[in-house]
Formats: sequence, C-alpha cells, structure tokens
Amino acid sequence: MTQRIRLVDIDSKIPNLALMQISSYYKKLGDVVGFDVENPDIVYVSCIFDKNASQARGIQSLYPHAEVILGGSGFYDKNNPTNPNFQRKLPIQARMVKPDYSLYPKMDYDLGFTTRGCFRSCPFCIVRAKEGSIKKWQHISEFHDPKHKTVHLLDNNIYAVHDWFFENTDYVLENNLKLRVLPGFDIRILTEEIADRLKQIKWDGMINFAWDCIGDEKSILSGIAILKQAGFDLKHHVGFYVLVEFDSTHEQDLYRCQKLKEAGTNAFVMQYKESPFSRHLARWANKRELFWSIDFSEYSRARHLPEVNAQ
Repeated sequence: MTQRIRLVDIDSKIPNLALMQISSYYKKLGDVVGFDVENPDIVYVSCIFDKNASQARGIQSLYPHAEVILGGSGFYDKNNPTNPNFQRKLPIQARMVKPDYSLYPKMDYDLGFTTRGCFRSCPFCIVRAKEGSIKKWQHISEFHDPKHKTVHLLDNNIYAVHDWFFENTDYVLENNLKLRVLPGFDIRILTEEIADRLKQIKWDGMINFAWDCIGDEKSILSGIAILKQAGFDLKHHVGFYVLVEFDSTHEQDLYRCQKLKEAGTNAFVMQYKESPFSRHLARWANKRELFWSIDFSEYSRARHLPEVNAQ
C-alpha cells in the first residue's frame, strides 16, 4: 500500500542529506514523499542543533494520526544513546542510497559522506559516540549526479582512511570536479603525500583545517609548513576553524588566532558557547578584512572591550 511521507527540516543551514536519502528510499518503494505532503502516514523531523529540539518535538502535536520520527544530532544524548535518531530508525539501505536532489531544486552540487565516524574521541564532539570509529562509507560515484560539477563532503576526518581518500579523490580529478569538505581537516595527520593530493584538487572555496586545542600547537605549525611546501597560498586559500570557549582561556583563544595570522593564514572562530569576548573575537577574526588590517587589540580598544593579552 502506498504511504504518504512528509519531511520536516527544522534547522539545516544546507540541504539536508538524511531527508534526501529518506526521500530516495521511500520513492523507490512507490511512496509519496515531500516537504508539503498532506495527511501523511509518516513524518520525519530532522533537527541538527539541540537548541531546536523542543521546537522539533512540537511537530508531533500537529500530526496526531501519523507516526512521527524525530531524528538528527539535535536529539542525540551521549548519556542516553538509545534516543531516536535517523541512523537507528532507518535500515542501512536507506543510508546508502543516492540522495534525492530534486527535494532542493536549486541545489547544484553533490552531498554525501565517503567515511563515517572518527578515530578520535574529542570531548566536545559527538561523532565518535554517535557513529563509532572511522570506516569507509560511500564512494563519491555512488552519490554523484552527472549534472553536478561540484562535490560537497561531510566527512569528519576524510583522509584518515588513506587508500580510500586517494581512491575518491582520483575520481574527483578524473571527472574534473570541484570539491568542498565542510568540516575542518585534521592537520595533525597531514603528510606531504596528502598535501600534494590536496594541492592537485580544484577547491570550491577555502580549504579549512582545525585547531581545537592549545596543546596541538607544534603539530599545527608543522602541518602549516607542509602546506607551504606543497605550494598553498595560505592567506587566500587556507583557513583554520578555531574552537573557543570550551577548554581554553580567552588568552589562549586569542593566541591561536594571532599565531595563525603570524603563520600567514586565516582563523575562523567557532564558538562552543557564546560570551561577550568570543562574539567580539569572532567578529574580528571571521571578517578577513578586519583580521588582516588591524590587530585584535586595536579592534577591542575601539569597542571598549576588556584588554586581553596573548603571550
């Protein structure tokens, strides 16, 4: 019997991969799927950010006669991992299908994962707890639409599976595709071989790495040296996500931004939680014209902020 499936995207800032895969899965079964399906039998609600979980739960009251499935990272609780999320609600076939790009008519790029999970267990991140250790997932060819000339990947540690990374980027190069990886690369495991491959690829926007912990300074600077040796234009084509307000002082947060600037590359502040300081640091660092034109001390004095020194 044909089912009616309604999709609800609470807070995705980009097209929602899980909903596109759900759409593909059910359409292959002959069901009616979409964002505006009336009188649904099943409603899938995707919530990425936990701050929006209450709003997402409220959707249930709108569809009293439907099965409402709440999913996404916004509902994940590492202290209660049996909470519902898409990966436990859907069979593996639904997570490995080619996405239904028609859900987002203006979308002109591929979206997917070549790996899932991560070999690290960073305390600020739920990926290892939610997805397990890193493993191969889909080859880009499995979710590539020939009409698209750009691939966006959501991998959390894309080149940690060495041969799989080169196999997938071979496909990118052979098909003359542009690439964007939304999470920051782990520069701590960067090698000259990987850097050379990254340099061969045509990138859609900046190529971003991550500097999350002050204690990683030596490996961060070593990785930057490898990028420079590979021929990267550090100022115009490379950036670093800088996690602040987690397990660091304001001085350490500012220090990392300044150290990246001294190394000739960009800082992009990611606020684990907001504070007056982190908001102003982000406004300075994340606007490249400010970051490169004035020091944070000048910026903060102009806005009458408390003095912070990075030693």
